[in-house]
Amino acid sequence: MSGAIKVLNVAEKPSVSGILSSNQGLRVRERRSRYNKIFEFNYSIRGQHCQMLFTSVTGHLMELEFEDRFRKWHSCDPVDLYHAPVRKHVPE
Repeated sequence: MSGAIKVLNVAEKPSVSGILSSNQGLRVRERRSRYNKIFEFNYSIRGQHCQMLFTSVTGHLMELEFEDRFRKWHSCDPVDLYHAPVRKHVPE
């Protein structure tokens, strides 16, 4: 699927990325961490073919949050989120 858009999805836990990625055309790659595999499959969003990549993280991280006007599911066109500003902070 050359030239397709790649969409990276990152889950908070390895088990979540595996569940979200259950798909017939699924390809699995292992990287440095055997716990954080990369699950790949082809998908179509609004008629645009893309390559979905699901992975996960482990450990403590910073939180990245969209500004309030972008935080509700139907508050904007999802494409706008690619350019939306985010706030970074360490949760307590």
